[in-house]
Amino acid sequence: MRTLRKQSGVGLIEVLGALGIGALLMVGLSRMADASIDDLQSQQAAYYQSQVVHAAKRYIEANYDTIKNNTASPSTVLAVSLEQMRAGRFLPAGFADKNAYQQNTCLLIRQPDPANPQGRFDALVVTSGGSAIGEKDLAAASMHAGMGSGYISAREPGVARGASWRMPTDPYRGKVCTGGSTAVLQGNAADAGHLVSNLFYDAASQMRADFLYRDAVPGRPDLNRMTTPLRLGGKALAATGETCAYDSNDVALAMDRSSLTLLTCDGSGKWRSASSWREPVMAWADLPASGSSIGDVRMVKNLSRAFTFNGSAWVALAVDQDGNLDVPGRVKARDLHATNHIESDGGIHAADHIESAKNLIARRNLEVAREAKVGRGLEASIVEASVWMGSPTITLSDRQSPGGRCNYLKWSSYDQKEVLYYPHGTIAMDDATRPLICGTDNRFHYANGRDDINAAR
Repeated sequence: MRTLRKQSGVGLIEVLGALGIGALLMVGLSRMADASIDDLQSQQAAYYQSQVVHAAKRYIEANYDTIKNNTASPSTVLAVSLEQMRAGRFLPAGFADKNAYQQNTCLLIRQPDPANPQGRFDALVVTSGGSAIGEKDLAAASMHAGMGSGYISAREPGVARGASWRMPTDPYRGKVCTGGSTAVLQGNAADAGHLVSNLFYDAASQMRADFLYRDAVPGRPDLNRMTTPLRLGGKALAATGETCAYDSNDVALAMDRSSLTLLTCDGSGKWRSASSWREPVMAWADLPASGSSIGDVRMVKNLSRAFTFNGSAWVALAVDQDGNLDVPGRVKARDLHATNHIESDGGIHAADHIESAKNLIARRNLEVAREAKVGRGLEASIVEASVWMGSPTITLSDRQSPGGRCNYLKWSSYDQKEVLYYPHGTIAMDDATRPLICGTDNRFHYANGRDDINAAR
């Protein structure tokens, strides 16, 4: 019993000691938790900063000429907000406006020497406002923010510094970011505890030559030039007539998977050949009546001829499907050889001779301005000479009777009018092949002026 009384206070002391140790451990654990949270917060701010830096570089490359023109003097600073980068799709539409410390971020750009070298920018991605990052976390956060990252310390609030660079903030002070109300950099304690990233943008010399750039890069045409064949595959292989209306604002190109020819996305949202020449068809009847555009050309294989679409029908480029050549204007050739007929609805004019190995047939009149030479016979229903006509011989085949009518009008089915038949002076033969002459009395008589050849004058 005495032994128990001597140890009766020991348990209380042990409990108090354990509580003290536990309290110390809790304080330590609390500090460790706070430090861990601070580390995570600074890391998140660093990752946020690196994303903005990446977007800022692409923004400068895409808007190089505009930025260069808007920073024509060393004192001019161009401020670009996150909203501007989101609008240009350099940042996602849902990208947060503030980092983990509720700080705003702005891109500040200037040309330190616009004349030499022109187009070299000093560009800073700067955070402002919100809660300042603690001095003990500032350097660590900067190291996680990627290449060119730095910070502004409370010990020197007028200078931004990184692991390998140091820059006074004087040229950038007083600039308000688009949409903001206060200056991003002020050169006082308000700037401390914020991240700063230096982009070191050295114009075209900074571009990587192993990438093909979509936009023109001043002084570096090689960055827009392919030095190897561009090979297309996957969705870049298509077929004529397939849909291509993915984005009406884009002009798309693809390769025809069968013919390996270039296709473009037309206004109807279909893939079409980049040329006016379309796929050939076997026969004239296979030319499509719909889905064609003005100027389309197709070859008809069984005819070996090309046809073009005029907006309503397929018409021949040269000889049509029936073997005809229809030219609305003039056809000019050195030699024209026809194995069958040459027909004209109008006139035929020749500066030289018109020669025929066979007959020359005129359905109506044959007019000769000067001389008509016939090597053998001249056969005609009527031959008129306004001055004179000469021939060694002349054969008259028409038969008339003495005292018969002459010099009278009669309807002509050929001329479709009344014409004068057997005018005065016409010579015809009687049944005994003796000549008769149309006299002034409109009658045929023999040369003696009588109806009897033997009668005296």
